[in-house]
Amino acid sequence: MMTLFQNKNVQLDDLLDRMAEALQLDKTRYELMIQHYEAIKKWIETDETFFKPFKYDLYPHGSVRTRTTVKPIGKDEFDLDIALHIKTNFNNHTPEKIYNELRRRLEEHALYSGKMELKNRCIRLNYAGEFHIDILPGIQENEWDENKLRVPDRALKTWVSSNPKGYAKWFLEKTNILNFSLLEKSMRAENLPSNDYENKKPLQRGVQLIKRYRDVYFQKDDTYKTSSVVLTTIAGQFYNGEESIYLTVESIVNRILLHTRNMSGRIKVVNPVNADEDFTDKWEDEPGYYYAFKDFSEHLYKEWQELKKENGVVPEGNILKGLFGDELYFGAQTSQANVIEKARTNNQLGIDRATGSLTSVGMLSTSAVKANTFYGSK
Repeated sequence: MMTLFQNKNVQLDDLLDRMAEALQLDKTRYELMIQHYEAIKKWIETDETFFKPFKYDLYPHGSVRTRTTVKPIGKDEFDLDIALHIKTNFNNHTPEKIYNELRRRLEEHALYSGKMELKNRCIRLNYAGEFHIDILPGIQENEWDENKLRVPDRALKTWVSSNPKGYAKWFLEKTNILNFSLLEKSMRAENLPSNDYENKKPLQRGVQLIKRYRDVYFQKDDTYKTSSVVLTTIAGQFYNGEESIYLTVESIVNRILLHTRNMSGRIKVVNPVNADEDFTDKWEDEPGYYYAFKDFSEHLYKEWQELKKENGVVPEGNILKGLFGDELYFGAQTSQANVIEKARTNNQLGIDRATGSLTSVGMLSTSAVKANTFYGSK
């Protein structure tokens, strides 16, 4: 693999960016999700028995809203989280009532009734081979915070506090601490084609990669697998506006270890916009989750430190394959190589005479690299 950029770290960031892009929800499936979402919304709105008289919103939350989706290993399915936000007094209804009314309405639909899976706080609709949609019913908690919800917990048989919309708003604000990533700025400076699918920020890409590594790490035994919301929350809290994907992940794992190594007890991860919602409450009763999280974080930290070293192409590739999987790495490497070849073909690729690295034609001290034909001649 040749060096595409004057800065080796920028080339690494480009590889990380391309791997994260390959993990995310594709545009075709996103549009299909929206179609199903609109159909579900219409079906609930026309319910004469219970829902129609109420004012309510139906909106997506979770990884689709924060734009941190990751395709599961060995599957081709994504998940879409939807909140059914009813605007009334939750004291007038029991948790069982709200949950069962949503269940009843979905069962009345010929398509939805065969796709339903009852979860503790939501109802899942399974679209096999494509995605599943989790519908979370809830009632607005109070009048002064329109984002806070009380949602039913079937196991506890009570209401629990949540804030999915406020959480997404918090996370997206955290991504905007900086305007452009190191990768974006370098691409602009060198006038090379950028890889800006959806123009995601380093924090969003960092979360995607951490979640992917989580899936690789727990692939053989997912008994104590760390949840996505815990990883996303910690990443958002520990992000300091780093300008590259690599530095974003490094900063996050460094600060995780700083906390886990220096605390006598476990760390507690709560919803940043709703202190009543503890995302790690089960870590108290089942400490195996916390120990697994610590081991997972330690391993990611050690592997990430190896990427700092001047390893050479093969060792660096082996580290990235170990973290994110062979297929993802080779796909990103091929995509990056295609960009180089396209630039060469269009006579946009040059060699920095001082360093020998590839860059764009037109920069100081560069010589053009001629495009190759099938026979190797211009």
